[in-house]
Order: sequence, then structure tokens, then C-alpha cells
Amino acid sequence: MIDYHIHTHISGDCDASMMDMAAAAGQKGLREICFTEHIDLDVSSNIDFTIDFDAYRCAFSETRAAYPDITMRMGIEAGLEMRTKDEMKDIIAANDVDYVIGSQHIVFGLDPYEPDIWQQYDQRVIFDEYLRASIECVAACDFYDMVGHIGYISKFCPHDDKLMRYSDYRDAVDTLLKTIVQKGKGIEVNTNGLFSVGATMPEMPIITRYYELGGRIVTIGSDAHFTGHVGRGVPETLDVLKNIGFEYVCAFDKRKPRFIPIP
Repeated sequence: MIDYHIHTHISGDCDASMMDMAAAAGQKGLREICFTEHIDLDVSSNIDFTIDFDAYRCAFSETRAAYPDITMRMGIEAGLEMRTKDEMKDIIAANDVDYVIGSQHIVFGLDPYEPDIWQQYDQRVIFDEYLRASIECVAACDFYDMVGHIGYISKFCPHDDKLMRYSDYRDAVDTLLKTIVQKGKGIEVNTNGLFSVGATMPEMPIITRYYELGGRIVTIGSDAHFTGHVGRGVPETLDVLKNIGFEYVCAFDKRKPRFIPIP
């Protein structure tokens, strides 16, 4: 079993040590994991979403030595933002990582985690802008390997009907998915959504549509910020992906993809 989206104390929004997260992965029977620490350069938040790469490399080296039976990769989750795309590209080029998730975290210059955006705009307007910005950034940026948690905007939506559904945004979602396929990138299937919005991010109809459009590159990750969340939702989601038609999930080594058969 594999989990390619795990945060640790290196990320500004996580307090769990890398050692503890690795221990949790071992207890869950995970054979390969990737730490994906946050870098966001333009967020309206009190949290520092930059990375001390020296501290990251040190913690990673110690953790990998302590758990030699688990294949570990060093990754980052990089914010997709037009205003910071060149700076982000330079940061990634200057640091030797295995894997980069590109994630849209900012809408109208605001972090949807904060309540301000939901007070200023209607839900439909926010979702439309999230998809518009995602399409623009995915097309313009080349520093990422996979597009992270499509539909993330739903996670913090305060309304009862919060899920970003394919049926409601067909044209925009199709444009986004076609752009990803044409650029030779892939999508992350983020299992955290099962516990926050009642569906993976993206939801399965979007993943199915990605497959219909020729997309075959997928990673799977729990987006864990706590030890108890490592590997959460991964086994059952792999089963669903296999039923859709996917034969492999992707792993990375020095930005080179490896395709692991879904059992």
C-alpha cells in the first residue's frame, strides 16, 4: 500500500514529527510513502507556508534510516499561483526533491480556509473562480508533477451542499482535465475528502471523466496532518480506481514516474 501525500512538522500547518508519521505508516502496513511539505508563497494566512529545506533534508535522512523497510520519498506540495509561479519554479529547481504536487489553494487572493471569502462571494462564484484559476495555473506552470486535490474548495465551504460536482461544472472541469492530459501531467486522488466532504477530491465522476479523456497517471494520498490519518481511505479508494479501469498508481523517484500495479 502507498500514500503519496503526507505532511509533517516541516509544514506550517502540521505538528506531527516525521518520525511519528513514518511510525504510523509502518503500523498501517504502508510500503511506500512520500512526504509532501507545504510551500505557498502568497497566502492570506498567519501560518508560514515556506520550507526550511536544510531541516527537511535532515529530518528525512534520520527518518529514512530509522525505517529502512519503508520506501520513502521527499516531496513538496507547491501552491499554484500566477503571481509566484516563477519564484516557485526557481525554489523547486534549487532543491532536490522526488515529487511535486501542484495545488490551487488561493481564490480571489484569499485562502478558502478563512471565512472571509465565503462572506464576500456566493458559493457558485467562488467555485467558478477556483476552476478558472486552476485551468490558468495548470496551463501556465510546469514545475509540478501532479495536480493536487481537485475540488479542494469544497473542503472549507460552510454551506450544506458543499461538494464540487462534475455534473455542475462539466465544461470547466473538462477543460481542466484536458489541459492536464495534454501537458502529460496527472491527478492526485486525495482520500481526505472522504472524511471532510463525503467524496474523494476530486470526486469519482471527475476521476472517471479523466480516465475517459485518456488520463492514466494517478497518485493516491491521504493528505495526513495527524498520525491517525496516514493511509486513511487508501485501500478502498484503490479498489474504486481499479473498477474505473486504472491498472496502476504512480510513484516518483527524482521526478521520474514509476507505475505500480493496483493489486
